[in-house]
Amino acid sequence: MITSNEELSAAIDAAREAGDVLQKNFGKKYRIIRKSPKEMVSTVDMNAQKAILNILESRFPNHGIITEEKTPDVDKNGKNWIIDPLDGTHNYIAGLPFSGVSIGLAHGNEFELGVILFPMENRLYYAIKGKGAYFNHRKISVSKNAELSKAMITFDNQFHLNEHSFDYYKRLTQRAFTTRILGTATNDVCLTAEGKIDGRIWVNTKICDIAAGIVILTEAGGQITDFDGSPCTLDSKQVVASNGKIHDELLEIVN
Repeated sequence: MITSNEELSAAIDAAREAGDVLQKNFGKKYRIIRKSPKEMVSTVDMNAQKAILNILESRFPNHGIITEEKTPDVDKNGKNWIIDPLDGTHNYIAGLPFSGVSIGLAHGNEFELGVILFPMENRLYYAIKGKGAYFNHRKISVSKNAELSKAMITFDNQFHLNEHSFDYYKRLTQRAFTTRILGTATNDVCLTAEGKIDGRIWVNTKICDIAAGIVILTEAGGQITDFDGSPCTLDSKQVVASNGKIHDELLEIVN
């Protein structure tokens, strides 16, 4: 089944509803739950997720749902919405505006649609496979830079999740022009799609963080793969994204 404009419209509506939840609660008091020593979630995440599910489940009752906070049994061969209601939770809790809503749609391991909204900055990115990528309804494309030595690359802030993280980062700093750690996966992949930066490395990610971005980046002319260069799947964790022109050089850094 081909992804439809109806599905895109629903995803944008759902992202905006969740974005309203994020905006209304930004900088205010709410309950914070510590999931682990280095990971937190808030009641804002839960309320934003509820707003998304209210729309998607009512309009597409036969689609599965994969979320970061609650993943029921899903048919991995069917159509699944892949949701992160608040990517950049730690930024959000700290009062930093770099956080967004991510909604992807996959049919099996084929990623077909992506919508990412940064409500505090009014930035909306979206793409349907085969139809291009857009930022606030303007078509976008990746940078033309073909040299890692001239590239700005963002990096995963979760150094504790992989014992090789510092080795990867050291090699990156030696070969790239400069690096940034901004703390929001969706922001980094959208900035790559828009051509403002040239790539991103994740040492241990979750599919909810990258599903929507996979479609947006590839439709903008970029490339995103596992560390071994194979296409991303629902199980991907170690991932490299780029403008496509420096992809092989980035893969060398993590291999």
